[in-house]
Amino acid sequence: MKKLNKSHLIIFISLFVIFIIGQFVYTRIDMTKDKRFTLTSTTEKLVENVKQPLKIEILLGGDLTGDYRILKNEIQFLLDELREKNSNISYSFIDPLDLGQAELEQNQLAAVPIKTDKGLLNVYPYAKLTYGDKTTYMEVLVNDPSTPFNELALASSEKLEYLFAEKIQKVTNFERKRIGFVVHHDELPEANIQGLGSALSEKYDAEIYLNPIVNKTLSFQPSDLDSLKRFDALIVAKPTLPFSDMDKLVLDQYVMNGGKLMMAVETVDAEMDSIFRSGKIVAFPRDLKLNDFLFNYGVRIHPAVIKDMNGAQIVLADGETAGNTSYNYYNWPYFELGVRGEENPITSSIDPVLFQFANPIELLKNPNIKQTVLLSTTEQTSLKPSMNYIQLDEVNIESPEEYRMGKIPMAVLLEGNFNSAYAMRYERKEFPNFKAKTVDGKMIVISDGDVLKNSLWRGVPMQLGENKFSVRPDNPDGKPKTYANQTFVMNAMDYLLGDADFLALRNRKLEIPLLSETAVIQEKSTWQMINLIVPTAIIALLGGIGFWLRKKKYAK
Repeated sequence: MKKLNKSHLIIFISLFVIFIIGQFVYTRIDMTKDKRFTLTSTTEKLVENVKQPLKIEILLGGDLTGDYRILKNEIQFLLDELREKNSNISYSFIDPLDLGQAELEQNQLAAVPIKTDKGLLNVYPYAKLTYGDKTTYMEVLVNDPSTPFNELALASSEKLEYLFAEKIQKVTNFERKRIGFVVHHDELPEANIQGLGSALSEKYDAEIYLNPIVNKTLSFQPSDLDSLKRFDALIVAKPTLPFSDMDKLVLDQYVMNGGKLMMAVETVDAEMDSIFRSGKIVAFPRDLKLNDFLFNYGVRIHPAVIKDMNGAQIVLADGETAGNTSYNYYNWPYFELGVRGEENPITSSIDPVLFQFANPIELLKNPNIKQTVLLSTTEQTSLKPSMNYIQLDEVNIESPEEYRMGKIPMAVLLEGNFNSAYAMRYERKEFPNFKAKTVDGKMIVISDGDVLKNSLWRGVPMQLGENKFSVRPDNPDGKPKTYANQTFVMNAMDYLLGDADFLALRNRKLEIPLLSETAVIQEKSTWQMINLIVPTAIIALLGGIGFWLRKKKYAK
């Protein structure tokens, strides 16, 4: 036998050393275009703070359809990365039936029925997280009503890092930020705010602030400021009664003390239910006495209603056929669809948001405040001043040339160094610790309260963003058209409360490589032959080269 020479020995020892090092050092290079296997810095910091064993059990064991197999693989890729970053994290895939029917029902883990060639397949898209003595469940599907059901699994694949990072933050962090609802100006009732409240409660502690009603003052008092400070943000959702001077002063001081504010207010009274009852209504102006308050932040909401030629569709009766009423879809110009305005993380990848009878927002110059239009109309718009009729027959647009006003702002972000509107007024004496300015202030103004409102269908609250007027009366169980209202509000609240990092995760786009079924059918035989012939040819070529080199060497 030929002895090993020195070079062979060095190579052998080097390979052996590399093998030993590889048992203790893990690394890999992410060469994907979208960096799908690279965790963001936000997630890495979050994972580093997992100090106790975190056990994750994913209920996607057993048979799955193609979309859900892709989702399962993407979850495995992600959790492998999390486990490598922190050994306290472990995961496994389990059969949902192993949990037992009682536990599934107790935690409201409902199956998702998927139609397959073999019948109906029940899939449980959930994960169970156990951290210390705390156990919680999460959906591995995005909670986005605007995403069609058949696209939900693939849409969720690109949101997995956000979904798991958000849930890990919740289960490992026992301090949640608090959001308060202002309700003493006859704002949206509880039944119409349930969708928003449920969405917010997934991440924040949401609470209705009742002191002005309980105290029967029906207005904020200076003493309310200390109570309001416990909230990180306040929401004013479609008030219908005027704000008193003290209301505005307390809100002003709340903002000056670092509080964040979202106001969804309307300057015209117009409701769709009233139009359906009578066929037309008068759009009365609604003076909430907020002009001076909003003017201080560089915003004015005009008492007019926007008409957008590309409005959302509603269903109307258009005649009878064989004794049965026939229905059709019409674009309703008063249901404006808010599309992305200026570049901002809140709306960077958002679908249209449904507005109803929105008012135009005018931006006023203020050197201290950065104004960002989050949502605006499309280009083809016009205005209807208040004290005019709004009629159902306006679905028939007879003069398209009238819609030339261009994009009109309907949701605006205000941020910067805010100055108090009361800094030079005598009302400041009402507060012994009056603040005249604040830094890093944030406020969002929306010119329609219905953006935050969920409708009722047969007395049951619908999801936020569902358009009940898109349901056909001849098919009352049909699925309504759904818009991205919930996504917009959650993005906005995350931004106001400083969770911009999670916004980046939520907006992250991954390119999931999919096979074209048509191409597979058409090119199946071709690729089968290539996979058979090419490897065989390569082996034969290498064998031939080896034989030729050996023959040449020993022929001498």
